[in-house]
Amino acid sequence: MLAIAVSLAACSQQLSKTLDNSPDPELDRPGVFPNINVAGGEPPGKLMTPAELKTATEGLKAKGARNDPRTAEAARQHSATTNAALEKTAATHAKKALSEIQERCGEPGADATKCPQ
Repeated sequence: MLAIAVSLAACSQQLSKTLDNSPDPELDRPGVFPNINVAGGEPPGKLMTPAELKTATEGLKAKGARNDPRTAEAARQHSATTNAALEKTAATHAKKALSEIQERCGEPGADATKCPQ
């Protein structure tokens, strides 16, 4: 009977914590960003002026226009070549590594778990 009473007491304490609907003090802490519970505040930091924004946008567009399509094509070809090499390695690596390990089965210190039984 005592064990049941102790178990119920422990559960009721946990249950009261679970059903606690009091406001969270962290939600009211000032200066925390972003706080989705407070609307209409100014974001921290300095915003760009329209002139600064225009200059930055024009600079990025100019850099984008200087990109050479041949560079992108060369990168795609290199990626395809590298991927093919990785696929080939992935297909053969396990078999090759296991055969190298099994070749050393007669040597002292060889991993017996990898040797044919």
